[in-house]
Amino acid sequence: MRNDSRGTGGKKARILFSDGGETAGMRFPADLSWEPPADVIITAGEVIVIVDIAGMDSDSINIVTDGSRLKVGGVRGSSCCEGRKQYHQIEIRVGRFYREIELPVPVDHGKTTARYERGMLEIRVARTDPSSHVRKVEIE
Repeated sequence: MRNDSRGTGGKKARILFSDGGETAGMRFPADLSWEPPADVIITAGEVIVIVDIAGMDSDSINIVTDGSRLKVGGVRGSSCCEGRKQYHQIEIRVGRFYREIELPVPVDHGKTTARYERGMLEIRVARTDPSSHVRKVEIE
């Protein structure tokens, strides 16, 4: 597992790399309350995932790459009014969130960066050539 906070500009999110079924310290309960919207963009050199999670502190966001999946989770707290209050209207989701995205092409997990700016989490994962995973083995 490796913590990585590379990125340019904005706040940097923590990226946790995982092998196989290990969750690298990130829990994924089944009863999480909401799933943020996300866009997945494929370019010639990378996969870009943009997740809309406004009102977060970057320390409250966890990102895990696991095989062909990208997992984003955390907790967004209420930004208003300590103590007793009465709500008239509630539309902004708070509490635990989790989003799992199937990466559509082979990627190099070691070349993953993330930044959080103006409520948008941008994760960039370098693409890899599928043939780079194929290797001829010589018999000794």
